[in-house]
Amino acid sequence: MKLPRLFPLLALLLVSGLASAQEAPAEPAQAPAGSLTPPPLVVAPDEDVPPPPPDVPSEGEVPTRTSVTAEALPSVKAAPAKDPVPRVAVEVLGGAAGGVVGATILGSVGYLLGSATVGCDECLVMAVAGAAAGGIIGIPVGTYAGGRFMGGRGRVGATVAGSMVGWGATFLALTLVNSGGTEAPPAVNAALFILPVVGASAGFELSHGNALRQEAEARASTPSVHLMPVATYSSKGPHLGLMGSF
Repeated sequence: MKLPRLFPLLALLLVSGLASAQEAPAEPAQAPAGSLTPPPLVVAPDEDVPPPPPDVPSEGEVPTRTSVTAEALPSVKAAPAKDPVPRVAVEVLGGAAGGVVGATILGSVGYLLGSATVGCDECLVMAVAGAAAGGIIGIPVGTYAGGRFMGGRGRVGATVAGSMVGWGATFLALTLVNSGGTEAPPAVNAALFILPVVGASAGFELSHGNALRQEAEARASTPSVHLMPVATYSSKGPHLGLMGSF
């Protein structure tokens, strides 16, 4: 039989298995003491990731908007005030020119009428009267024309009233400077005739300012509608609309 031959083989296998079980487990390999430690790992930023969207209000929340003053709107923004100095200069020149032209024309007419009717002895009186009338008429007319030419909104009545006040100041000043038995130099007397021109220009400018205030009040009282485009962004996407002010 073959059984007696199997016993030595089984005994050999058992002895080899016990020997391998008693062997110590192998220790893990250790890095040498002098080696360098690796640097800490840093996560690189993702370049393809888009930036986070802006804060989006919820559906029930109404987005707030920055208040805009009335002066910031294009249609309500006040226009810059024009410099009145050039306009006043043209008014003064126009009033002086109108006074000279009016006095010359009516003075010549008065002289011709006087010489033909009352004779040459009284023609000078008619000429002086005609020159005074021409100056009284010509100064406000020339002032008003110059102011209107420069875009002024003055009134004829205010211009004439200012000129009359200037004439009164001129006659009063002539009486004062020539009183007391002494007469003022001719240059001083001639310079006083600028007061009607100054009065006419002052009357035109006062009525000009009053007209501008009335026009501004009329525009402010008139109801108007202003529309502005508005763009918003919500969770459902961008939206376009119109914002109106009444």
